[in-house]
Amino acid sequence: MLEVESLNQYYGGSHILRDVRMTVPDAELTVLLGRNGVGKTTLLRCLMGVVPTKSGTITWRGSKISSMATHARVASGLAYVPQGRDIFGRLTVEENLLVGAASRKAPSKIPDRIYDLFPVLRDMKNRRGGDLSGGQQQQLAIGRALMSEPQLLILDEPTEGIQPSIIRDIGRTLRQLVDEMGMTVLLVEQYYDFARELADRYWVMSRGEIVAGGAGSEMDAHGVRELIAV
Repeated sequence: MLEVESLNQYYGGSHILRDVRMTVPDAELTVLLGRNGVGKTTLLRCLMGVVPTKSGTITWRGSKISSMATHARVASGLAYVPQGRDIFGRLTVEENLLVGAASRKAPSKIPDRIYDLFPVLRDMKNRRGGDLSGGQQQQLAIGRALMSEPQLLILDEPTEGIQPSIIRDIGRTLRQLVDEMGMTVLLVEQYYDFARELADRYWVMSRGEIVAGGAGSEMDAHGVRELIAV
C-alpha cells in the first residue's frame, strides 16, 4: 500500500534520512522502532508532506505523492496522529473531533463508531480538550484522525506519557482497526513490549537508515530489543 524508496532529508548540513526504504502492507499493523533522534518523526512528517523530501519517492496505492500537499494526502486516505497529540485545548471534545473531518463533507454529529472505540469521549464530549488527562487527549487525537475516514493511520509514539491502563486500551483499539475494519496502521514506538505485542511487521531505524525488518512474530528472535536499547 505505502512504499518509500531512497528517501533523503537534511536539516541544515545534517543528513537526517539516508536512503530510507520501507513498505507498509495493506491491512496490517507495521511498527517502526528506534532510539531517540534517529529520524523516525522526520520520516513520518515527510510521509505527510509536513516536511519536504530532498530526494526519493513516496508511493501510495500506486501513485507518487512526494510532491503532494498535506491536505491532499489526507484527502487521499492518510491520517496522522503526531507526537504530543496537538489537540485544541480551548475546543470541546466534540469540536476537536469535527475538525478532523475537515477534508470531507463535515458530519452534523460524531459517528457512533468513534464513540464506540473511545467511550470516554462520549462521556466528555462537552468538556474542553485542554481539561482532559494525557491518556484521554491521546484517545481524542486518534479519534480526530479517524474522523477523516483514513485507509492508513500513522501514529507517532502514542504511548508516551500515558498510564498503563490507557496504553492497553489503545493497543486493543489499534488491533480492532486492523483486524475488524481492515485499516492499515504505521506505528512509531519505543515501548518494545507494546510494539512486539501488536506488530504484524516491523522496521528498525538507526542514524537515519533502516537497518532491520521482518515479521512481528520474529522480533525477539531477531534481537530487536537489543537494536533499540539505549
